[in-house]
Amino acid sequence: MELRQLNYFKEACELRNFSEAARVLNISQSTLSQQIKQLEEELGILLFDRIGKRVVPTEAGLALLPYAHRAIQEAEDGRQMIRDLKGVQTGRLHVGVTYSMISFMLPALERFTQRYPGVEVHVTQGTSEELLQLLGDNGLDLLLSFKPESMCNDLETVPIVRSELYFVTHHSHRLASLSSITLKRLAATPLILPERGFATRKRIEELCRKYRLSLTVGIEMNDVHTILHLLRGGYWGTILTQAAVANEPDLVQIPILCAEPLTSQGYLFWPQGLYRKKAATAFADCLLAVIQGLSRRPTPD
Repeated sequence: MELRQLNYFKEACELRNFSEAARVLNISQSTLSQQIKQLEEELGILLFDRIGKRVVPTEAGLALLPYAHRAIQEAEDGRQMIRDLKGVQTGRLHVGVTYSMISFMLPALERFTQRYPGVEVHVTQGTSEELLQLLGDNGLDLLLSFKPESMCNDLETVPIVRSELYFVTHHSHRLASLSSITLKRLAATPLILPERGFATRKRIEELCRKYRLSLTVGIEMNDVHTILHLLRGGYWGTILTQAAVANEPDLVQIPILCAEPLTSQGYLFWPQGLYRKKAATAFADCLLAVIQGLSRRPTPD
């Protein structure tokens, strides 16, 4: 059983089409079919049922798939470990960040790329749910996000920052002069909110359930930057963490009066049990340095 064969098997299993798997792997379909056949002969059992142009994993194929994933990942971890012996000079780093945490990510990116210009960095933005799924599938090296309450505990987490929820609006909004806002008044205010799937939105929904609030939601969006842009018209407000509006001087952050602290905990998430690239740990160090520097600044009134 060769690693190459397991990789071919994995792609065919996931795509359920030999010709599509061959295209992704950049090999001929006949080569793929031959290698799968050799693997089946070695194991003495069929791994796929052939149904026209489609292939469907058999019970044996489905049983083998998680082992194939682990073998491929462990081989990649071994290659990465050897590359890391040469230091953080080259390679690829894939980091994920939720929209509301981008204000921490950008200065960390600047630090990291200045120190390690040979490392190619890919940044993926999305909701907490989307990115946690991608991290769990080994599509990211690390992730910066708030933690959804419903998240399962199969990832390694490092708490890095706490950020409070505020009512946020433009300084031209009719409520911009308030020193604080009650839940009752907040419920009657036209709001733009992040879509479901954002950790911040889940926190808002928990607040509504607990205090039996019915918010006046006019728009839902999956892009925090667009929400902030729309606030500048002076009509809308939103509810976001302080981190999401850290670099928006024309927006006003108004505390929400509530009997409990309205805070969200931000984390660095790592895939559990996998080798950590030196580039990933170096990037995490840059990120922590940025956050520590921001925490030492005086907080705005």
